[in-house]
Amino acid sequence: MIAQRMILCIACLAMSACLKSTEPQPSMLQLSGTWAYTGVQTSPVRENLSGTFVVSRESGTSFQGRLDVVATNAQTGQSTVLGGLVSGAESSDVIDFDADLETAPRRHVGQIVADTITGTWVGSTTNGTMSSGTFRVERQR
Repeated sequence: MIAQRMILCIACLAMSACLKSTEPQPSMLQLSGTWAYTGVQTSPVRENLSGTFVVSRESGTSFQGRLDVVATNAQTGQSTVLGGLVSGAESSDVIDFDADLETAPRRHVGQIVADTITGTWVGSTTNGTMSSGTFRVERQR
């Protein structure tokens, strides 16, 4: 009887250890706010990117927000407006986030130094077309 109660108690502890709260956790990031986004798409065609990156929600080391950019073809000057939701995380001054622009997300990975983040991004459409480039975001005051 005592052995059965001990097993039951151990099982309860194991189950409760697996459960996580769905409540937002205190932020450890301090990324909330508006950032100026600039970048260059290097493939498949060269485009200059400029816009706004907004972090609207933080919890623990993860964040959510929105990215709105204008992509200007370097050869033709034709512009395209892109926008979408962002979700990602930060670890040891490295930021990793997906921006759902166009039909597929663009994965961004960059280094945070003070109020500036610089790095690279890569994207892939459903038809397999790859795109890539660099980005820089600076906190707006």
